[in-house]
Amino acid sequence: MSKTFKSALHAALAIACFGILAFPQAASAHAIVEETQPGIDEIVPESPERVLIRFNEPVEVAFGAIRVFDTNGDRVDVGSADHVEGRADEVQVALKPNLPKGTYTVAWRVVSADGHAITEAFVFHVKERGARAPQLPPFFDSGRPFESALFGLARWLNFSALIVLAGGGIFAFNVWRKSPIGSDEAEQRFAARWTTIARGAWIAAAIATVAGFVLQGSVAGGYSLGGALSPTVLGEVASTRYGKVAIAKIVLLGLLALWWFLIGDRTMRSDTASVGAAGTRRRLPLWAAVSGGAILIALISTPGLAGHAGTTSPIAVNIATDTAHVGAAAAWIGGLVLLVFAAFPAVRTVGDEEPAARLGSVVTRFSDLAVISIVVLVVSGVYRGWVEVGALRALTAATYGWVLLAKVAVFIPALVLGVINNRTLKPRIEAAVAPGATGALEKLRRLVGAEVALGAVVLVLTAVLVSLAPARTEAGVSGPFTTQVALNEDKLDIIVTPNKVGENEVHLTATTATGSPTVIKQMTVLFRKPDQGIGPIVADGKKLAAGHYVVQGNQLSVPGRWEIEVVARINRFDEERATFVVEVNG
Repeated sequence: MSKTFKSALHAALAIACFGILAFPQAASAHAIVEETQPGIDEIVPESPERVLIRFNEPVEVAFGAIRVFDTNGDRVDVGSADHVEGRADEVQVALKPNLPKGTYTVAWRVVSADGHAITEAFVFHVKERGARAPQLPPFFDSGRPFESALFGLARWLNFSALIVLAGGGIFAFNVWRKSPIGSDEAEQRFAARWTTIARGAWIAAAIATVAGFVLQGSVAGGYSLGGALSPTVLGEVASTRYGKVAIAKIVLLGLLALWWFLIGDRTMRSDTASVGAAGTRRRLPLWAAVSGGAILIALISTPGLAGHAGTTSPIAVNIATDTAHVGAAAAWIGGLVLLVFAAFPAVRTVGDEEPAARLGSVVTRFSDLAVISIVVLVVSGVYRGWVEVGALRALTAATYGWVLLAKVAVFIPALVLGVINNRTLKPRIEAAVAPGATGALEKLRRLVGAEVALGAVVLVLTAVLVSLAPARTEAGVSGPFTTQVALNEDKLDIIVTPNKVGENEVHLTATTATGSPTVIKQMTVLFRKPDQGIGPIVADGKKLAAGHYVVQGNQLSVPGRWEIEVVARINRFDEERATFVVEVNG
């Protein structure tokens, strides 16, 4: 193994280690059922021809299905589940004709817009209520926590590697190579360090993309890692939006490697055979700059294409804004990484001239670029944040909102450091011949190091945001409310729909750590509105499936903040309690 490849691999592993320390836990599902046909717990007068489920966002049917069981536990659905023509948010399956009267259980699993699988169940009745199947087989394989954690790491690692890869390209060709360094030794040192960092980021991005492709099958389909490697499962992944974006990303990484082999490597290095080699840098042809830039732009657009930006209307605007946000972050944070780990070391002990004199132009160009990047970050971040939050109250009513506030709180000090660098230290370094220029450079190193640390925290919080349900969804802004709370050692997924004053349905799904339904004998819900002295209003949940209960009624009769307590009776003597808060829309 060559020394260069070992260095690049070490850089990739360093990025991976940072990801292990910072990656978020696997996200909860974000898609919400808005309507079913037949309705949940509905008694229909005739045998229906199909079961239809409509969601609040487009969903994938790969790895998923709608399975319908009769009283005896036998399947009565026909064929495969598919989308309603022209509707990516509606999924249907045909039923056998002339179903006899009685109760039927509908179990379904789909993959939401962010690549997470959702599994739930409900019942309907033909002509009259009947007995339920005494014991149904597992509807679908359950997801595995270890694979879900690895999937979260792969997504984070991919995101951070793209930031360093794109930021490194911007810094090298728009900052360093347009600054008069005047030293062939410094040029060679920078080129070697830059190449190591860029190759490490490329390796990390490629590994994360391939791993994410495999892990998507494991998480969405409930397979082990070995099972996810089967050709059938890999084919299912390739048919999803996430899989298509991953394949496109691999192709783009291959094109970037080819571009570097044919153009980039020779352009980065000076013509060391000539006199005054530092002044004879090879120029990057316009067509080469355009093609390389297009590949990088396409690469940084992939997180948005695979996430919620790719399904949030207007899609083109949200994709463009998300790409601009990632690109600006790459120019700023990726540039800081190159400044600290490539530019500063390259000129530290070169010749008799002060390092500040050689770095003056580099610092000036990067500082100006950072200002533009921060402006783009703020504008695009405000827009995308508002799209995902929807209302000011969601900032404190949803986990997404709190993480977004934390990101802003970390971003502000980084912005202050950038202002100090741009307004105070940059002019002193530009005047490198003046006394104190070396002191200014040392202070810049320290401040930039702090800026890199804050930028790393911003990246961590951004990765957490990517894994969370949008605040508008979790807080129920102008739509259904969803959240997840602990029920002792199990988890309780909650949906309040339509989350408006009047008749609502509160769906409660309890599952164990392995994804299996929790054994619950009875579910009771208490509704309270303390500021108006309302409650507790007590309602018993109807059992729709194992671990899945629903409360229907007009308990939420006043808009505003409601406290809802869930009491789950496990057996004759034991019960578990959980409480959550919902803001009911008027």
